[in-house]
Amino acid sequence: MIEEIEKLLTEGNLEFQWKISQGIESIQLEDKIPRYPVLILTCMDSRIDIHRIFQLRPGDVFILRNAGNIYTQDMLRSILLAIFEYNIKYIIILGHLDCGMTKIKLIELAKKIPHRFLSSIYDPNLDVFSELRKFFKPFNDELRNIKEQVESFEKVKNFFPMIKVAGMLYDVDSGWIFEYEKFKEFVFNDNFRRHYQSILTEKKDQFKNYLESIENEITIRTKINQNLKELNVSESEVEQPPINPIDGDMEITNKTQRSINDTITNVKEDQNVNLMQINKIQFTIPKIKVPKILFHGIKIHIPKIITKRREI
Repeated sequence: MIEEIEKLLTEGNLEFQWKISQGIESIQLEDKIPRYPVLILTCMDSRIDIHRIFQLRPGDVFILRNAGNIYTQDMLRSILLAIFEYNIKYIIILGHLDCGMTKIKLIELAKKIPHRFLSSIYDPNLDVFSELRKFFKPFNDELRNIKEQVESFEKVKNFFPMIKVAGMLYDVDSGWIFEYEKFKEFVFNDNFRRHYQSILTEKKDQFKNYLESIENEITIRTKINQNLKELNVSESEVEQPPINPIDGDMEITNKTQRSINDTITNVKEDQNVNLMQINKIQFTIPKIKVPKILFHGIKIHIPKIITKRREI
């Protein structure tokens, strides 16, 4: 069985290497690791894919996992390294609904684990149930657990006031993330579920505003591209102007750059948006890239949609 698992993982890596060779994937990371001074402590539940949920890239943040996203001594070991070796400033406790830690039955679990092994974990003369609870740390309510972990980290903040801690809740069935402010007023998970629809309505309004901002930014970028096209200048030339142009081209380059700057300024004034925000827009009209795949002298051209990622 382990051979089949190894084969599955190896074939997945071969596919990864093929995508790298075709330009579909990349292993190039930012020089600064992590890119953002953020550490996320979340559950080991395989449904929680941090990079998909938050649309992050490898190297963007630190991620720690354990059963139930619980503050432990070993988690503290990793967190202290992240703080003092990598200058982490923000810690997010990301819990989730339908957590398996709420379904653990300690007595049944104890029957599955060899007694000799359990006796090596704790003193067999003590109460078995209490020791199991202390060791496995199950809980009954996901919301309360997040709050308790945030409170545990607040104690750490007494020693390291520069650290900011926040809680988040992930709904594995819908993909929605709820900020701490959305659920901290609810004492129990059941209270949260009873108000779920009204909370979800607020999230959908937030999503609507996000869509409107996207449409506005796409409109701005489209106008910029149209004006650049009239100037016979490509977008890449704006992002990467010629390096060390010769004297004869210097005047032309300067005139072109002034025209580009005027164009962007006019669009900015018309739309009343910040130039920095314009430069960060990365969801332009998809470009077509045609990678080449070689099979014994036969060339097959497969179009691939390349879209730029939205930065946080």
